[in-house]
Amino acid sequence: MKTRKNTRSNPSFTNVGADVSVVVLSLLVIFASSFLFVKNLNRTFSRNDKTPVATVTFKYKSVQRKFLDRAVWDHPQQNSPVYNGDTIRTSPEAEATLYFVDRNVVELGSSTMIQVFVNNEESRIDLTSGLVSVETSDSSNMLVSSENTTAKISKGSSFRADKSGEGNLQLIVEKGEAAVTGQDGAEKAEVLTQGAVMQTGVQTPLVMVSPGKSVKLLKQSGNGVDVPFQWYSSLPAGEDLILETSPFSSFSEATQAYTVTGLTDYTLAKQNQSFYWRLYSSTAGTSDVNVQSGKVNIIDAPAPVLLEPAVDAEYTYTTTPPTIRFLWEGNSLVASYLLEVSDNPELKDPQLSRFVNTQSLTLSDFAEGTWYWRVTPRYLIGAENAPETSKIAFFHIEKQAIATETAQILFPQATAETAQGKEMSFAWKNISETKSYRLRVAKDAQMKTIVVDTIVESNSFKLDNAAALLPNGDYYWTVSGIDAKGTEMPATAPVKFETVNTDYTLRGIFPPSGYVLADTLCPDTRFTWKTNVETEKHFQVSASEDFATLAVDVKTSGNGIDGISLPQGRWYWRVVADSAAGLLKAEPKQFTIASPLGKPNLFDIGSMIVVFPEGKTKFVWSPVKGADYYQVRIVKIGDEDSPLYENLFITETQVEIALQRVLDGNYRISIQGFASASITSTRRYGLAVDHNFVLKHLKPVELLYPADGARIDGLEAALHPFTFEWQTMVPPASSRLILRKSGTANPVFDVSDPAVEIQAPPLEQGRYTWEVKAAVPEGFDISSRKRFTFTVLPIPPLPPVTFNFPKADEVLNASFFKSNRSIDFRWNRVPDATHYRFKLSDSSGRSIFTADIRADSAGQPVVSFKDIARLSPGTFSAEVVAQRRLSNGKVFQNGTAARLRFQIDIPKGRTVSTDETGVLYGK
Repeated sequence: MKTRKNTRSNPSFTNVGADVSVVVLSLLVIFASSFLFVKNLNRTFSRNDKTPVATVTFKYKSVQRKFLDRAVWDHPQQNSPVYNGDTIRTSPEAEATLYFVDRNVVELGSSTMIQVFVNNEESRIDLTSGLVSVETSDSSNMLVSSENTTAKISKGSSFRADKSGEGNLQLIVEKGEAAVTGQDGAEKAEVLTQGAVMQTGVQTPLVMVSPGKSVKLLKQSGNGVDVPFQWYSSLPAGEDLILETSPFSSFSEATQAYTVTGLTDYTLAKQNQSFYWRLYSSTAGTSDVNVQSGKVNIIDAPAPVLLEPAVDAEYTYTTTPPTIRFLWEGNSLVASYLLEVSDNPELKDPQLSRFVNTQSLTLSDFAEGTWYWRVTPRYLIGAENAPETSKIAFFHIEKQAIATETAQILFPQATAETAQGKEMSFAWKNISETKSYRLRVAKDAQMKTIVVDTIVESNSFKLDNAAALLPNGDYYWTVSGIDAKGTEMPATAPVKFETVNTDYTLRGIFPPSGYVLADTLCPDTRFTWKTNVETEKHFQVSASEDFATLAVDVKTSGNGIDGISLPQGRWYWRVVADSAAGLLKAEPKQFTIASPLGKPNLFDIGSMIVVFPEGKTKFVWSPVKGADYYQVRIVKIGDEDSPLYENLFITETQVEIALQRVLDGNYRISIQGFASASITSTRRYGLAVDHNFVLKHLKPVELLYPADGARIDGLEAALHPFTFEWQTMVPPASSRLILRKSGTANPVFDVSDPAVEIQAPPLEQGRYTWEVKAAVPEGFDISSRKRFTFTVLPIPPLPPVTFNFPKADEVLNASFFKSNRSIDFRWNRVPDATHYRFKLSDSSGRSIFTADIRADSAGQPVVSFKDIARLSPGTFSAEVVAQRRLSNGKVFQNGTAARLRFQIDIPKGRTVSTDETGVLYGK
């Protein structure tokens, strides 16, 4: 018998490093294998044995490609080449674009697979499944085939093909034309033109021709962009068709609905934001499989703004054409610009037509004359609308026989310090076409006693040891340009300056000459100077350059002073001081105390601003002279401390603000111009414009009368028709009032562009509904959201008449008929009755006499019955019904019948018997 041994494991952990090494090595192997797997999965193949026929770009998710002679799919990178015979497929929610070498463009929707072929320089794609959109260039056709159908798309056309399953193909021509063969076995090509739709297999009753599922439109101005819709419909005539838009794909908020029944196209005007759309039958609803939907992407792409040369700018030259710098402002989406310059305003046959990748270009290719120029952007994105060019600007170039341009003197202009051993500087602005300059200094204004006469290459000169050449005194200097031929140009007018040869300096620093001070900032401005004079100084301000009258004369010992208050106007300031060399006077500097900038004027804004469901509200104002930027502030009246909008730096004279989330109420907008501080001016403020307005959000048409559920007296509705009343916040561009009666197919009243108060036609009793369909100029639907229902009550009957004769159950006997050869039935007049209908019946109820008489407002109605022979003893009845009739004889108000029974008591007539007459004859 074996016994179990009691064993115990006692591992040794002395070599921990070996265990760690094994773990690390295993992890490295795992990471390396994962990396190689992912790299192999996503690798992009390339080949050198074929020439690319297109390039592919994509977004959102991945795109796969398979070569014709290989069975492996790879993941191409952006702008990867596509070769003849390649198969391309997109994953769900992915999009791809193929750019062919012949400039044709093919866009692939999600879950789409195509094969690309190029034969004899003609491109072809075979569509296996999914959606493709084709844009052909102006010089190339393209073939699209699927199963047995082939479409040849003409040059400059837009075409879509959608294959949703085997045998189900949809061909749509958005623009241009396409010739289709193989359809239903036909050998002859069928030409489809713009707006045409061809379907095989399942016939969709509703097809959107344009826009496509996802299109891009360039918004190139502040007015938005028009979005035209066009569709094909085979729905039953009269079936309501609804076009809806929303910024959300779920259509949960800000949904706009447009009733487009009976239409095949509709344009949404001035759209500013991207939106989703769907088109559906109101009968089927939004969940129907035939609902057409998509997205319109509106991309901000303002047209270029030309900056330089300025409009009507002038350039001159003598020998060498001037260098012109072309400068414009574009946008970030532009891939390149086409710059065109021509000698005619239509820019026909431009002298220069060049694509540039920047927003500026410097050229000197233009001779004398007037030149016109513009810039056209080019976008890489596939936008539906054409790029908008800039405005056309022009400039002038004049050739002169002799240069007339003179330099502009900078310094010195009044005083120059010429201390022993120091340099003295002269400076002026450059002149075009100048190779050198001639500087001359003289002791007299006539420039006869020349002290300095030198030629320099630049626009400045430093005179060494000026104290020796120009001792204390008054001097004059000029400068003239010298062109490449050595011809000297006209010299500047002599400028006087005074030299002060001393080691003492006294020079004004700030503000410099020509400086502009805002009136409110003058007390805060510090006037500064530089000096090595330690004695007491005087700060002086005068309205005249000679300081004959001093407005300010303040003693000071420092190098600056502030707290000076001056009225608006032109002033001069200086500092004077006593020194061992005598009275020192700093060069006077002129400055201006400026008034506030002007007040801007708001344009196109009234007492009420209507906020639309989409887009921004634009505020535009006039430019303020001298203003560099503006501050805009909008506050709710009564809560001015919490602005709902505030922008403290706007360089343009307009601003667009989204006000959709702002509540209705009373608001104030304030706009104020400002000038930025510069080397020649302080920051300046302008007068503010304040404008109060009422803000209201765009609302549907409001139906006022008849109110919903109203009950209208039938008599009034017939004789005195009421007035429809409705109101709207914004005058509509189009409107339509529709009145329908229950049980009637067609409207009983239909008016286009009705007034807000319009009289209804006479109406009969019944149940009615009314509505107003309307749209504002901006394209938004403001139709009444609910149809109001009202009831026209039945017309009440006229009251019964009251008989005066005969009385009820009265007996008319022989004595009555002895004195009356007729029975005159009389009754009281019924108000509003125009006619009376009378009927006399015998005891059996058989009518023996009827009459229809007009009502005579002057007396009692009466009917005479004279056929006494028809009476016999017994009971008779008389009936009268009052009626109210229209002028055409139509009865619109009947009365209650009044009945009267009376007795006839007369003896029966005896029968007369005669003898036999025999034979009667005569001769």
